[in-house]
Amino acid sequence: MKVWGLAGDRAFFKSHSFYVRIVSTFVGLLIVTGLLIASYNYYQNRQTVLELGDDLIVQINRTVMETTNNYFLPAAVLVEISARLAEMGALHCSNIYQIELYTLGVLKSYPNICMFFLGDEQGNYIRAWRLPDGTMEGRVIERNIAPATNTFKYWCRECKVFKIEKSSNIDYDPRIRPWYMGAKETRANYWTDLYILARNKKPAITSAYPVIDTQGKVAAVWGVDIELDEISAFLKNLKVGKNGRVFIINAKNEIVAYPDIDKIVREDKGGLRPVRVEELGIAPISTAFREYLTTGKTRSVIYSHGKRYLASFTEFSKFFPAGWKVGLVVPEDDFIAGAKLLIRETLLICLIILLGAILLAILIARSISHPIKLLAEETEKIKDFHLEEKLVISSYIKEIQTMTNAIAAMKSGLQAFRRYVPAELVRQLIHTGEETRLGGQKRDLTVFFSDIAGFTTIAESMAPEELMIHLSEYFDEITKILSGQRGTVDKYIGDGIMAFWGAPLPDDDHAFHACNAALACQERLKELNRKWAGEGKTTFAVRVGLSTGPTVVGNVGSSERINYTVMGDNVNLASRLEGANKFYRTEIIVNRVTYEAAADRFWFRPLDVVAVKGKRTGTPIYELLGRKGAETPDAVVELCREFARGMQTYLARDWDGAGQIFGDLAIKFPEDGATELYLARCRKYRDTPPGADWQGLEYLEAK
Repeated sequence: MKVWGLAGDRAFFKSHSFYVRIVSTFVGLLIVTGLLIASYNYYQNRQTVLELGDDLIVQINRTVMETTNNYFLPAAVLVEISARLAEMGALHCSNIYQIELYTLGVLKSYPNICMFFLGDEQGNYIRAWRLPDGTMEGRVIERNIAPATNTFKYWCRECKVFKIEKSSNIDYDPRIRPWYMGAKETRANYWTDLYILARNKKPAITSAYPVIDTQGKVAAVWGVDIELDEISAFLKNLKVGKNGRVFIINAKNEIVAYPDIDKIVREDKGGLRPVRVEELGIAPISTAFREYLTTGKTRSVIYSHGKRYLASFTEFSKFFPAGWKVGLVVPEDDFIAGAKLLIRETLLICLIILLGAILLAILIARSISHPIKLLAEETEKIKDFHLEEKLVISSYIKEIQTMTNAIAAMKSGLQAFRRYVPAELVRQLIHTGEETRLGGQKRDLTVFFSDIAGFTTIAESMAPEELMIHLSEYFDEITKILSGQRGTVDKYIGDGIMAFWGAPLPDDDHAFHACNAALACQERLKELNRKWAGEGKTTFAVRVGLSTGPTVVGNVGSSERINYTVMGDNVNLASRLEGANKFYRTEIIVNRVTYEAAADRFWFRPLDVVAVKGKRTGTPIYELLGRKGAETPDAVVELCREFARGMQTYLARDWDGAGQIFGDLAIKFPEDGATELYLARCRKYRDTPPGADWQGLEYLEAK
């Protein structure tokens, strides 16, 4: 199998003519256009269908709520009306026979109610219960008589009469049941939690309402049990797309109703309980519910097993038990399948148009391929610096003629610029279009000077050939770093290097790149020193000075030799700062402008306020110590912060306080030359304080 890398890609492009390229471009543009048209149509149709889908979801939610409301409302109204009738005296809760007939009659009239009952404060209980075969059973518990009785009346299908069974075994007390206590506490309509009926494994819920006596106390509570299987049956017949699912959940995230009722009841610890949403085991519903719990959004789009689903969770009105919601999850494809079919048809139309356009592209390509071929041959000559031949290419196409003129101008520029050295500088100057005339312009640049400490001694201890090879290796490594950080290497001055940032290519962040390069140079030098030490070679210690500010940059020299370089006070300052490292025993010193431009990304410490040779005014200088980030050593951070604090104390003429700070730093950083210097100054000024006009300025007379 052939592997295509960068070289393979280049070979592919080189192996095809411009004629083929133009045809390919036209074809590509047409394909893109067709795809855009198809995508737009798909998007518009998809949005329209999804809007209709949203309307359908709203309608389904409304239908489910209305149906559930109609299913529950009679029960809630029934217990409330029964309580009102009892309070008005129309029903007597103590009249067992009247209440028994009333409950049986109501149960017969409301087929969706499975049980209707009354309990009072004495523990009496009257219940009418619909049996699985459709007949009804009555039960009466009388605690206010002696002895208390538990009476069952049930219908005998064979003899067509009610049979009565009485016992003194009373195992039920309505007063401690949730429906009774809830209605008594709320003194209003009360809905119990969802539970599972043991007799038929169906989910059910109870609605209860209290009877208030004339003293304002709860005398009894009416209750009605409602089986919820019919709601699940309704949801099963409710179609939402082809594969949509609608379900109802309560505040405990339990499934109240679901199209497949067998899935919502689970045996647990010898009993039955409702299934929670996350226990359904249906991935789209679980994902949609987690999204709802996380974001609280009633509408969302979720992904499950690579498919998109529309999900909706809508709360019921306040009439229902608190926290009940209608959930809906439907595959998006149930709505947008038609839009996908439309895009396939659109792509087919675009393909037909594409075939016709290819023929037109071939004709256009032939009209421009020949002059382009000549231009390509001319650029090959330029690449090899064969610049003497005059370029003559004629074409009626304006763009090709413009290219011809541009290449001719480039040849003219290269003929002049190839006198520049080094080659990298020439390439940069060509890129910027700098002319070769003498003169310069003022720009804000960052200038770099480096020098090898003790190089004279090193040179005296090495043979000339060995020294040149050793120094060349050092120059090569450092130059690569400077160039890699967008720097322009100006010249090598003995063992020193001069470079600058911001010209000829503009660089809005030249101070940052210069600081990054200076640190990279020191890091690479440490690696080289380890390597050289292992080879028995002399190691180097390099000092760097960086200065940012207005600088004259341009061409200087003669008609025979031109040098693109920088001049001015900023250059001199960079050179002086490089030399100042010797005085402070540091590695990288920068001026205030460099510090201000890069302080948010590097660690600096204030070093001094100095006036270099030839200047009487002072400028703050700083030592560059590292990059800010998670990997910055704690020692660097501590040194910068504590040294800055010591400097502030020192400039405030608090010699004892500053001496204490620098003394502590000297213990933690015994090899830090700047700390030793300031510790000595504090001791000196403590014994012989400077005059009142002292502002901490130091004069650097020597380089």
